Amino acid sequence: MMLPVRLSPWHREEGTMAQVTKVKLFNGREMPMVGLGTWDIEEEALQVALETGYRHIDTAALYKNEAAIGGVLSRWLSQGRVAREDLFVTTKLPMIGCRADDVTKFLTSSLKKLQLSYVDLYLVHFPAGLKGKDEDDLRPVGPDGRSVLDRDTDLERLWKAMEEQVDAGRAKSIGISNFNSVQIERIMKCCRIQPANHQVEIHAFHQQKELRSLCHKHNITVCAYGPLGAPYKDEWTKQQPPLQHPAVTSLAAV
Repeated sequence: MMLPVRLSPWHREEGTMAQVTKVKLFNGREMPMVGLGTWDIEEEALQVALETGYRHIDTAALYKNEAAIGGVLSRWLSQGRVAREDLFVTTKLPMIGCRADDVTKFLTSSLKKLQLSYVDLYLVHFPAGLKGKDEDDLRPVGPDGRSVLDRDTDLERLWKAMEEQVDAGRAKSIGISNFNSVQIERIMKCCRIQPANHQVEIHAFHQQKELRSLCHKHNITVCAYGPLGAPYKDEWTKQQPPLQHPAVTSLAAV
């Protein structure tokens, strides 16, 4: 299981840097088990993360920071501070792009912003489509304040378009995010190239054991987002953040 958290995946041992463990995907490619989730972070944070040793960078069209991330990565690559093969970059198809005919357009746009010729992993961000007014309308809502759903979303056709991104070399691996068990089984029944990874919320209070078991059955690696809890969601659910649990705070006080 991979944890895209804001913790250093490297540590110093007598002046050397020990690299974080990697997990092998079904296709033989390897993904660092600790990555930097870039939702709502500043460009400076990525710079510091790279200096610390992060090499797994996770972003999405929805985060609206691909261009900023691309600028930092481009400088590091052009200066020879890191080799492209040492980076593992993930980005995601936005909900307004959940149509087979739009996948290439949105991945090409992401690659241009990231200043890369390919991403290591491309995920379907959500298993439901939205109808936006244009490519910048990433969170479309109607007059009633509700999301404008695209009720014609076809996951099977969408996945075929995702497979074409691997064929074209724009993505080394493809995967899913926020899918449930039924949706995963639908993809597994139709796929030519199976999902390499499933990114989903997992933490101590939301362990997703059945979903993880299904992914294990199909050799789909699991990436946990919000592994220390998601404070922004706690405001909605009124759930106690894991890091504020008495068991944690008592240990921290020792």
